[in-house]
Amino acid sequence: MNKLGHRHWIIIGCLAVALFAAANVWLYLLPVDVSPLEEAGSPPARKIATANDPLVVSFDLTEALARPLFSPTRREFAPPPEVVEEEPLPLTPQIASVDVAPPSFSLHGTRNILSRPAALISLNDQSQGEWYEVGQSIDGWQLVAVRPNGISITKADVAREVRLYDASDAQNAPH
Repeated sequence: MNKLGHRHWIIIGCLAVALFAAANVWLYLLPVDVSPLEEAGSPPARKIATANDPLVVSFDLTEALARPLFSPTRREFAPPPEVVEEEPLPLTPQIASVDVAPPSFSLHGTRNILSRPAALISLNDQSQGEWYEVGQSIDGWQLVAVRPNGISITKADVAREVRLYDASDAQNAPH
């Protein structure tokens, strides 16, 4: 190349470096907005979990954006209120009245998945059974409690205990 060609490349390079330096100075002088987001226009940051909600963990970005890390007006973290579960009152078995017949269903098993107890109950000898949860009605009886060794049911102010194993089978039952 000749001397004139080298000079054009040097001029283009110098212009590129000057533009790059000017862009950096402009970005340096540009103020950055670190103020908190408006509370009124944003959706609620978090929903309080209840016992009926599935256990799904998700990351909620709105809470992080509402409290910028390096902002002088940053709000402090406020933990959500604790949910206190009340334990059900224990049933006191009452003497069965003559009007209420014993339950006509069979208990085949119990389970406890994600703090939701259920009992496998069949209404007749031919059925394989269905899973019933606490509070459901089974052939007129209300399921009150499910334990590993049996269930508690009520009907017309009469409480009954249905055991999964007889007293003679209790020694052979899995623990």
